[in-house]
Amino acid sequence: MKLIYETFMIKVENKKINGSFVTAKDLVEVLTGKEDANFSIQNGKFNFFTCSNEILKCNEYKYDSSSILIAGNGDFNVKHYTGKFNAYQRTYILTPQKNYYALLYLASLYRIESFKSKSTGSIVKFITKEDIENIPIFIPENKTILNNLNQMIILKENNLSENEILIKLRDFLLPLLMNGQATISE
Repeated sequence: MKLIYETFMIKVENKKINGSFVTAKDLVEVLTGKEDANFSIQNGKFNFFTCSNEILKCNEYKYDSSSILIAGNGDFNVKHYTGKFNAYQRTYILTPQKNYYALLYLASLYRIESFKSKSTGSIVKFITKEDIENIPIFIPENKTILNNLNQMIILKENNLSENEILIKLRDFLLPLLMNGQATISE
């Protein structure tokens, strides 16, 4: 998906695709999470997004959407998630219309590299709301491109969801197998 997007952007630069540039603020309202880092708990029911690459858990959700989550400090990562979740106060939440979901995610991912390069040095730097609002996004006239990118991100999210289910199943079954409460027949 990233490779297809990079190829798409090369075609945009060479004026081989018709469309127009907008910024993130033209597509979404940029929100920030409200919780502090202590909000997470070990075996929570919902995902809790912080500035870490690791996704934590919590027992209360504030959002129920398909959103792009950008870490405003730390290692400046970009995630996407569909479902119920909550977010740390330095995590930006972008919830676009479904047809722009993958495009906004990939544009954010593409732009994060410049944020990372600006964060070097001895001073701890952070991404501002204005930085996020001004992420450039090229909207192609050909809607097939948007549809293809959105189908890929949906497949990726389905795989992530399956992995979460399998991890929960493993965590439930493994202790039963270890203490002999369950057995595997041949």
